[in-house]
Amino acid sequence: MSSTEKKKSGGVSTCGVVSIIVLSVVVFLLQKAGNILSGLKGDTILSASQLQFAVSGFCLSPIPSMLLVPERMRDDEGDSLKREFNETGDINEDDYTKDSIYSLLYSMYQAFPTAPSPHGTFYQFTFNTWGITDVGNPPVTWMRPETEPQRHGMAAYQGLTEFPAVKKLLKRTKNPKFLEIGCGTGAGANLITQLLPTVDYTAVDMQKAAIKTCTEKHAVGNPRLHCMWVEGGVGNEGSKVAIPDASIDVVVISETHIAEAIIGNEEKAIFADIIRVLKPNGIFVWGNALPTSVWNSAEEYLPKIGFESCGSLNHTKGAIVARDEDKERVEMYIDYLLGQFPVMKFPFLGPRCHFVSDMLIKNFYRHPGTALYEKMETGYDSYMHLCYVKGKDATEEIL
Repeated sequence: MSSTEKKKSGGVSTCGVVSIIVLSVVVFLLQKAGNILSGLKGDTILSASQLQFAVSGFCLSPIPSMLLVPERMRDDEGDSLKREFNETGDINEDDYTKDSIYSLLYSMYQAFPTAPSPHGTFYQFTFNTWGITDVGNPPVTWMRPETEPQRHGMAAYQGLTEFPAVKKLLKRTKNPKFLEIGCGTGAGANLITQLLPTVDYTAVDMQKAAIKTCTEKHAVGNPRLHCMWVEGGVGNEGSKVAIPDASIDVVVISETHIAEAIIGNEEKAIFADIIRVLKPNGIFVWGNALPTSVWNSAEEYLPKIGFESCGSLNHTKGAIVARDEDKERVEMYIDYLLGQFPVMKFPFLGPRCHFVSDMLIKNFYRHPGTALYEKMETGYDSYMHLCYVKGKDATEEIL
């Protein structure tokens, strides 16, 4: 029998062995790249092809199956409701890092920019905010028509500028300087510069992918908008904004991922840097949906470091209605986004990965029926807008 015949009859050919090895290496690399919930850093910008590789790795990894195991979920501290992922999209905080989640999402927003809306128009998804509406109040001038896909996110930003103290500051200050911490894509920053044509606005974020969109989409042709990457994010390991002391009139934080559980060292460092850059009588405005206990702690802590309250608005009811009104658009956007990944159509793995990805993104957007939406309904989370003035005797180092 010839050697060729032996290969044919006695086992796997050399070509077959090489193919198995190559396939094994590819699967290993895909799975290693698939830890998209906690494996990416703030300086990561994934191209469309890299996103295909990373998402395919996620689908091939054990993570989707792990998230579907009910026994692994635990209650949030102080929250009596236990939620399972396959029903509400809820995940434990140690399952992800904000660096990784935002690197992935901002890369997706940039790689697949043009999405359809319920009204038949196409738009670029740059207001990655939950937003608010004017429920419970008389109609307000800053609400957009229903045909504007991102009207609720716009309302969240503009609402922060409607505090009487902010309006008074704008009247008495020529060319006021704004600083936004955690600006995301810069869509809100760009909106405010359009609404307030004398404002000079610096927008900073820890995500390079977000700042890339801020620079390429919103700052182009807008000399009053400056997009800046802060490595690690303000407050992490002593990181500060590259802004001189006492040089800013208004600091904005809108729905950025801080204080999701407690007012800890990172949050205190952020507040300290806000105190540092604000002029005397400068204003800090903050809006987000957070555990009500966090807002209570913030309202207790901020006066201790030199802030005086200039207003507080509870928008929780309007935030819930905003999510209800946004339901169709979000579902269309997620279908559009997941449709960019062929791995979602693979037999067995595809449907499971599609379901898990769908639930993760919907919970991130506080979609009706998800855990984060339910937390607003039960009052565990509140959507607040706070306004604080820096007192003249506020210290620069508060840690």
